[in-house]
Amino acid sequence: MLKRRGLMACLALPGLLAGCRGEPAPTTPVAEAASRAEGLEGAPDPTFEALLPAAAGDDPLAPLGGALRALQGGAQGRALVLMLGDSHIAFPRLAERLREHLQGRFGAIGPGRMPPGRAQRGFLPAGLTLEQEGEWSTAHALRAANPGPFGLSGYRLAGSREGDRIGLRSIDPRGFDRLHLVLQCGPDSGSFRVLNTGIPDLPRATRTARPTTRIIRLDLAPGSREVALELVGDGQVELLGWGVDRRGNGVLVESFGINGATLATLDNRDPAILARELAVAPPALIILEYGTNEATDRDFDAAAYGLALSRRIATLRAASPRSGILLMGVPDAGRPVRRGRGACPVTPLPALQAVRATQRRVAASERVGFFDWSAEVTQDPCRLPRLVQANPPLMRPDLVHFTADGYRLTADRLHAHLLRGAGLGPAGA
Repeated sequence: MLKRRGLMACLALPGLLAGCRGEPAPTTPVAEAASRAEGLEGAPDPTFEALLPAAAGDDPLAPLGGALRALQGGAQGRALVLMLGDSHIAFPRLAERLREHLQGRFGAIGPGRMPPGRAQRGFLPAGLTLEQEGEWSTAHALRAANPGPFGLSGYRLAGSREGDRIGLRSIDPRGFDRLHLVLQCGPDSGSFRVLNTGIPDLPRATRTARPTTRIIRLDLAPGSREVALELVGDGQVELLGWGVDRRGNGVLVESFGINGATLATLDNRDPAILARELAVAPPALIILEYGTNEATDRDFDAAAYGLALSRRIATLRAASPRSGILLMGVPDAGRPVRRGRGACPVTPLPALQAVRATQRRVAASERVGFFDWSAEVTQDPCRLPRLVQANPPLMRPDLVHFTADGYRLTADRLHAHLLRGAGLGPAGA
């Protein structure tokens, strides 16, 4: 995909070949879309706000349930489920399966936002091909010492060499028609071009008088199947996130995870940037999935963890007061033990039970939802080897991470939990 712009324009989008053959290209809708997109800053998206209550209230699943019922009844708007977590979320299969369920019933509008380019190593979303060409530097928010800033995605991608590009292609025949960019800008920032047949490929400057974050939505040609960003070479361009979707009514499920992350990793994201991104596209539900890495801590302090979890919930509520919040309880995980050392072939992670008990207690006291991953899928640490040997296998041999099928099963159970809690379906929905 990352070849000459002329080839991309002529070969990438078969439905728009007329413009490449020298015939007059359709001007009105594309030109108007491009004109609207120029300089469009991140004001709150009214299509998300339209389906949300004035305040979340005491029922954590009510905002999502209300939005889904409205969509089912033909209302105009969009509902977002936002997932933040560790390696369980960094591997995209759980979120993709949940998206498949919700979009199949309430409206499919594309994949949504994701880490920029290939900043997240090993991130291979289904249905999308991500490409990156040139000299780019990456950083992530796993540790407080890593230089920021970081936004919602927890990743940053920076480049400055002329002609270097990032791009994506979709196999979805419906394509996409909007591009989302989160850019960190300043006095030395450079310019880029958007390569898509619905967008003029003129340089777009990111230079600002003072350091600031720009959140931009660009209208693309309807049914686009690929898009790329090309650097002009007049300064550094820093991306904190990007994504694609389709205009219209439906559901988005977006997920941002970092391998090795703990709840404390959320504090490494810039609170002002995080608040802006949540305000631009307010979620109907925010799902927090942390705990596996905390469970490895032999000196785990349950009281301190509970206070940190309550504080993080309060911060998210302040930034997104119309959103519900749900905690995913830590799943069972452990280490295999030698034969002959008891009936259970697994040593659970040392703080596993304490982490889960604290999550459950905080969920009750803070009136947020709780999904018991252990009860729904793993059931008991001693059962983990059977999940490894299942057909198909549901657990990896490390007894910590799931296979793609295990994450899909988790998403199936989570989907049923959400619909049941929202009054939209039985346990097996």
